[in-house]
Formats: sequence, structure tokens, C-alpha cells
Amino acid sequence: MKNEIDADYSKSFLLPPSIEDWIPQDHPSRFIKEFVDKLDLSELGFKEREIQEGRPNYSNKLLLKIWLYGYFEKIYSTRELEKACKDRMALVWLTGMNYPDHNTIWRFFRKNRECIKNVFKKTVHIAIDNDLVGFALQAIDGTKIYANASKNRAIHKKDLEKLLSKLDESLDEIVEEIDETEKKESSKPSYTLPRRLQNKDNLSKLITESLDKYSESEKRELKKKVQANLKELEDKKKKTLSLTDKESRMMKNNSSKDYCYNAQGVVDEKNQIITGARITNEESDHHQMTRMLDEAKANCNKKSKETLVDGGYFSGSELKKAEEKGYSVLTPTPEKVGKSTKKGQNSEFSKSKFKYDPKEDVYICPLGKKLEYLSTSNRKSRGYPIRKYGCKNYKDCEYRYDCSKDKGGRKIDRTPYDDSIYRQIKKNNLENNKEIYKKRKQIIEPLFGWIKHNNGFNRWLYRGLKNVDAQWNLICTGINLHKLFQVWKENDLEFG
Repeated sequence: MKNEIDADYSKSFLLPPSIEDWIPQDHPSRFIKEFVDKLDLSELGFKEREIQEGRPNYSNKLLLKIWLYGYFEKIYSTRELEKACKDRMALVWLTGMNYPDHNTIWRFFRKNRECIKNVFKKTVHIAIDNDLVGFALQAIDGTKIYANASKNRAIHKKDLEKLLSKLDESLDEIVEEIDETEKKESSKPSYTLPRRLQNKDNLSKLITESLDKYSESEKRELKKKVQANLKELEDKKKKTLSLTDKESRMMKNNSSKDYCYNAQGVVDEKNQIITGARITNEESDHHQMTRMLDEAKANCNKKSKETLVDGGYFSGSELKKAEEKGYSVLTPTPEKVGKSTKKGQNSEFSKSKFKYDPKEDVYICPLGKKLEYLSTSNRKSRGYPIRKYGCKNYKDCEYRYDCSKDKGGRKIDRTPYDDSIYRQIKKNNLENNKEIYKKRKQIIEPLFGWIKHNNGFNRWLYRGLKNVDAQWNLICTGINLHKLFQVWKENDLEFG
């Protein structure tokens, strides 16, 4: 006789079982229940049902518990959440054996997406109240995550310009479905190209094909459509726009370009609590630093003593804003800033060797001679005025050609942000600050590793800036809850 254990499907219970006994006391579902039950959702802005007729609705607390448990356990899809409410014992317990469908779960998200940020803030406040945030050192960084959009469903400025040029040459074109498409898609984004031309391959094919088979009126109508789309691109100052998610932008991600959103985060050093989370559709980080510093301060009601920022955030205007708001930051400055020398120029005469005297409004060269104010230029490409200073006695200087090969003598440009930049360079050169900056990666990089590699989250599920921002806040809330859960298991967490 075999001595082994097998399933006995005839087994029955003498008394009804209690699912309460099937969930351990230190299970995450119990922690999430306690966390949500302590929240005042109406105070956080969650919308309550006002009409009493019809079938009773699922409570906000029940649906929020489902979402938070899902993001705690890497379940992001509403259909997967619906399935988990029936399959996972933890969710069966957490929902009290209620089974909302995926449409109900999604509608809750859509209706309350702006309140989710307030739930994220609550995790930050609880962390602060339990002394899990140190405010001594924090780090800022961002990562690109693919939009819920295909590169093939996009309009490209260069393709539209080629088609417009061809239309101008021979007015001969348009697809028969324009009017029908306009009626069917009147509620969709305001891109007006016929549907079959919204595919890049189809549009490219039309550019290369003959236009003879189209009538003059059809061609004129298409020309209007092309011009409208070109104006849309020019107004947004973009070369390409997605027809699937018009707020996403083409960004470099994993060595290639695709439609993405830029996810920004601020992490405190002490326990790696996320204190700031924000989504932007700007590819560059140049203008994100003070926004994220403000975000973290607003969430914490307190500033960190020092903030470590990746070199991609370097911007003179941002450094000046940070100083004006009382933020202390450490960010690498590009090698060329203040240190570069022009071809044939002696390094002893680089811009960093010239000292600015604000009282006399002059630059003093290494030899003690003055460079006086010459003029101010306002370049649109820069967006700020540049003051030019020049040496008027350069002809009598024995180092004239070591300093500059310019026929008019040495010139120096001064921006409104030079003082902030040079103070940052001086700060970076302090040996102690060099050691502190080495901590940046170990503070912030694990956040993106957790999200992209551990959780496998590489593409947004939703479209539009507001929906993506709400999902990013949910992701960051889930990570903060993981940190708080570890303290809660030791019976050492106060919810306040």
C-alpha cells in the first residue's frame, strides 16, 4: 500500500468554515484593510453616489482595497483584478466575498483618478509620522515608460508635408470615406485624416502612388485635412503625434524611440520612501528639478536638507529657481560649463578664470584687466537675455592671442544664471560633496529596478496624461505600502 497524500474530493465540513481562519494575521490583505479603513475617503475627495434608486453600488473603500491590493501584488489589469476577486483567497476575504466586474473597477478609477494622489500622500504622511523619512538626503530621477500606443498609428510632419506638396502639384485626390469617417469619429481626438490614412504605411503608400484616380473635389478636401493636421503639429511644436494617445510623446527608451511618458520620482534616503511622484510628457528632464522639489515639499510639508539630482536635470534656470526657493541641490555640471577653452586658447584664460564684479558690472581677467559691458542680446532660442562683455585694451596686451584669437579681442557672455551655475560648480568640487553624491544611484535607482524588472511594468495600461499620472501614483503607493507593511508586521506602525 502506498504511503502518500492525495486529494480527497469527498471530504465535507461538519460546520461551515470561516474564511477568516484562512488568512494569516500578518497577511498583506489585512494590512491594506486596516490602511483603507483608517482613511476618510470623502476628505480625500472620493465621490459618493448621490442617487439612491437602482441596484446598490460597491463602496469606495471596497473598490480602493481591490486596487491597492492589486498594485501591491503586481496585478494591474482590471480584468485580472476581476478574476483575482474570485480566485485569490486574500481578495475573497478582503472584498467580503463580493465580486465587482472589471467595468465597475475601471469606472471607480476613472471617476476618482485625481484622488489617488491623495492616497499616495497619505502613505507619505504615515511614513513621516513613524519616523521613516529622514529629510537629510533625497534623490530625484526619472524613467521613460512606453505609452499605450503604437508607432504605426501616428501622423508624421514630414509625410504630411510630402503629401501636401504632391497635392499642390496635381489637385487630384482624396479617399471616398472622408465624410463618413468624420461622422463616425466626431467624438474622437481631433485628428481629421481618414482612418485608412492614419496608418503610417498607408500614408507613405499614398505619397508614392499616383493621385489621378481621385476627383478634384476629393483632392481639395484632403488638402484641407492635411493642412489641419500640419497646423496641429506646428501648434504643439512637434514633428510627430500619436493618433492613439495624443498626449504621449516620442522619446528615447532602451536605445530606440517610441511613444512614452516620463515618470518622475523623489526618494528619501532613510528607508527609500517615495515622497514625490509625477508624470510629464516632456522628454527632457531639464525643467523637472524644481517641479519635483516642490512636489516632495507639498507632500511632506517639509524640505530635505540636500537633494541629489542626475546630470540630465542640469539647467541654469532650474538652479537659480532652486536657490530662490531655498532648496539645496547637488547636480553634476557639464564639463564645458565654465571650464571649456576655445581652439588655440590657453586654459589659463578660460571663462572660469575671469571674476565678475557686480558693483562695477565688469569682468576681471587673470591679469587684473577689465572687460566692460558691450551689449545685450535676446535670442529666441535661449529664452533669456545674454549680456556681452569685452576687453577694450586687447591690442596692448602681451597675452592677447593666448586669451582669444578673435579680431575684436576677448568677449565673454553672461547669462542671468551664471552666478548660480558657478556656485554649484564650487559646491560640487568639495570633497565631502563628491562622496555624498555617490549615494544617488543607491537611493533612487532601486525604485525603477523594482518597477520595471521585479514587477515587469514597462508599458502604461491607460491613455492620456491624467490617467497615466493616476496609474503612476498607484504604482508608487503600492511600493510605499510595501515599505510600511514591513513595519506593520512588527506591530510597530501607527496609522495616526
